[in-house]
Amino acid sequence: MAASAASNGKNTADVSDVKDHLRAAGEAAAEAARARADQAREWATDRWSSLQERVEAQPYRATAWALGIGVVAGFLLAGLIRGSRR
Repeated sequence: MAASAASNGKNTADVSDVKDHLRAAGEAAAEAARARADQAREWATDRWSSLQERVEAQPYRATAWALGIGVVAGFLLAGLIRGSRR
């Protein structure tokens, strides 16, 4: 029985080490995810401000693009709706 108690003590220490290791790995993964999210947010902010500047510089061209995209999207949706009725 003494051997089994000593064995359980070692297993408890191993479990504690594993828990600590997993906790540290989880914290590292969370920090990496936060860093990537910050990079993505910065990229999106830069793209958005660039788009705003281009639209403000050429409003008619931006309007034409938006109209063209709307027309194409309308044709695609109409095709999908007509195709689902058949």
